[in-house]
Amino acid sequence: MVRVSGSGKELKRICWLIVAGLLGACTPVPEFTDAKGQPVSLRHFVGKPLLVNYFAPWCAPCLREMPRLNALAAEDEIAVVAINYDPMTPAELGQLATRYEIKVPLLIANEDAKLPFPRPGALPTSYLLDSDGKLKQTRVGELNQQQIEMLKATASKMSH
Repeated sequence: MVRVSGSGKELKRICWLIVAGLLGACTPVPEFTDAKGQPVSLRHFVGKPLLVNYFAPWCAPCLREMPRLNALAAEDEIAVVAINYDPMTPAELGQLATRYEIKVPLLIANEDAKLPFPRPGALPTSYLLDSDGKLKQTRVGELNQQQIEMLKATASKMSH
């Protein structure tokens, strides 16, 4: 029987901590936090096109387009998420969703996230990502039904 000294156990523990640290470093930081305070990553949406919409409750065009974004998400061809432009807590996000009947997931962009698109300079701004998370289209301004149809046509070309 081999006796492991205290220092041997300690060395083993240090090795495991190093391995765990290296594995943890390989995992990308989640880009978003949802209304429940849970981390959400763009990886959650891989496999289908994703429309990322930046909005704010003080932006009238943003609120006008929300029912169209809800309808688009319900069709289930394109995943849709909305990001509140202003800093907000998850609880405030949940209240916002209720107040404006926003059915798409509301997310908070984490400051240190590496996103495939810039923070917009105007609202609303929508980014269409392909099923691999690569930016394919940027739309600035309120999405009308015709523009949504064009996004759906672009998305269907991407997934075939």
